[in-house]
Amino acid sequence: MKSLLSILVALMLSQAAALALAADGKPAVIDGGNPDTLSPHVSTMLPLCASCHGADGISAVGLYPNLAGQKVEYLVKQLQAFKSRERNDPVMSSMAEPLSPEAIQELAQYFSSRK
Repeated sequence: MKSLLSILVALMLSQAAALALAADGKPAVIDGGNPDTLSPHVSTMLPLCASCHGADGISAVGLYPNLAGQKVEYLVKQLQAFKSRERNDPVMSSMAEPLSPEAIQELAQYFSSRK
């Protein structure tokens, strides 16, 4: 049952990410941010992040924490913990798995700079 829930959540996140893409296939601009200045991999991750954590890292759902304004070091540590499954969450661990250390750093810097 838990894996079925994980699959359903992953499908919903994929759908939300697809909706967040502009017609030209580039990520939608998140609250004035410029995804064109980010690496392609990180740019494609932003709509996925926004689907739970909200546009610009401010979550509208209490279940998901705000990412905006968090310290870079904290965000890096959490993403690394999800990636290694030291902190195991079916959705976040699968999101963090493909991230390189550079992508983790870039995402952390992006969301830390949001207010």
